[in-house]
Amino acid sequence: MIYMIEPDDELSDNWLFFEDDPNGILVVREEYRDLVCQSCGKIDENIAISRGPSSNFIVQTNSDIIATSEDWICVSARFCEQINKLEFGGLRFVSLADSKFSIVMPELLVETDETKAGFENHNQCASCGRFGERIIGPFIEGMRLPTSNSTFFASSIANENVKVSYYRFFASELMVEAIRRLEFAGIDFVEAM
Repeated sequence: MIYMIEPDDELSDNWLFFEDDPNGILVVREEYRDLVCQSCGKIDENIAISRGPSSNFIVQTNSDIIATSEDWICVSARFCEQINKLEFGGLRFVSLADSKFSIVMPELLVETDETKAGFENHNQCASCGRFGERIIGPFIEGMRLPTSNSTFFASSIANENVKVSYYRFFASELMVEAIRRLEFAGIDFVEAM
């Protein structure tokens, strides 16, 4: 059995790639503005993360796993340490400025057949090719699953909300059993379809 790992809560008004301008309008953070598609306004999140998270982005929560307002997952230093001790692969942790939390990035993107993965796509940008939204999926049926039972994975096709793309992370039942024993605060396991 395969599970999707999700935070059971989201930080409201805690934007990883966006900030309020002096008039209170939500805009792309200064350090990422050169990554904005001039047609649809989306940015290349992978390049943004490779530059390093904004020093102004801070997570304040008692949970070990939380979603940003854009649906990106952040995890506590404790989560990173314990997952590394278990020697589960497939994730890369990008530390935030305060080093108490990290952004989760996939190391293993599995091949995904979009025709079987259950995605619903809306409003494709003519310039960058991104969708205004790519929702519903990915379904397990459309993914080539890893052979290892100890590797997190994500679909090679990212989900899209109206602002950014983001990943959904999956794990085997064996991994989920081990993670449950660690009693992380704020984590939820959803049986993958």
